[in-house]
Amino acid sequence: MLTTGVGNGPGLAGTAATGKSWCKARSSAAWRQVLSHHVVALSRTTPLVPLALARDGRSFFAEVYSSSFSGVARIHAGSGALERIKAFPDPRFDQAWGAFDGRWLVWNEYRGYSSFNDFTTWAWDTRSRKLTKLGAATRAPSGRYWDSPWRGADVRNGIATWVQGVGPDQRGEVHAYDLRDGRDLVVRRGHPGGAFLLDHQVVIWAEASAPGVPTRMHAASALTGASRVVPQALRDLRNVTGLQTDGHAIAYPSASYKSLWWSPAADETPYEVVATHDLSHIDNSVQVAGRYIGFGVYPRVLVADQKAGRYVQVATHGGSVFVNSAALLVVYGPTKKVLHPILRVAFVRLRELPPMPACR
Repeated sequence: MLTTGVGNGPGLAGTAATGKSWCKARSSAAWRQVLSHHVVALSRTTPLVPLALARDGRSFFAEVYSSSFSGVARIHAGSGALERIKAFPDPRFDQAWGAFDGRWLVWNEYRGYSSFNDFTTWAWDTRSRKLTKLGAATRAPSGRYWDSPWRGADVRNGIATWVQGVGPDQRGEVHAYDLRDGRDLVVRRGHPGGAFLLDHQVVIWAEASAPGVPTRMHAASALTGASRVVPQALRDLRNVTGLQTDGHAIAYPSASYKSLWWSPAADETPYEVVATHDLSHIDNSVQVAGRYIGFGVYPRVLVADQKAGRYVQVATHGGSVFVNSAALLVVYGPTKKVLHPILRVAFVRLRELPPMPACR
């Protein structure tokens, strides 16, 4: 067992855990140099907010805010070419939050910045170029929208999931939509939090048994709605909201946001890999795909290589990371406080990344 207090830089500490904790790389110079040579040209002139990475290692999906087009688009990183997918009805205040499974891009399109309650769920098929409306928030008799949880739509292996409010006291429905046959299945009616998908068509959501009781994870078949046994990695989680998965491995900030936890598979017990101290916190920007995990300890943005057991700092003034099996994308924080700032975006294929440097 490792001892606590390993020096990993300001705000971070090594951890005592059943697994091996990760340490901070001695230098980030090589990684920063590679990223600086792969800044997407369009991101230097046009406000972009990435949504998800494509699987081709050449493109990504993003919200775009420009004088000629505002909406969801596919960006080809090398050429900067923009493929329009759907325009926002309100170019100034609409925003999106979603995921991509290799064929379908699915997202919640939110109207306004004041809440997550007024939205429509959309899917776009990259093969047919067909746009499909999957669902939409509903209103209470008073005219206001029912409360919905803080989490965008997810998609995996042709199944999309999202949660939308349908009644008072945060009553909601967990939807599992089969994009191949257009079948929408409600797998849970109750008081669920945001939902996400694991491999083998399993949908997961957090829910409390009563007001004031910590939330715990629940599982169901996304195909039939039948209850499933909650996987080992999720079974003991309480009040965890920032969990991310590639369908197999998981990573998440603790309920107190003071540490990062990791499990290489849903059926294995997670363990603490990075801990913060002082006033620092792991934020909800965690991303996971295979060997790489992106996370933030504001204002720093970090990328971990779980096989090497090390992490490197890739940005120092805010931002976030997206990663999949083909590429890494780093979003750098804004330099000006405006509604739609210019955010530099670096896009690098995984095979072009340098080795993770040794630890201190």
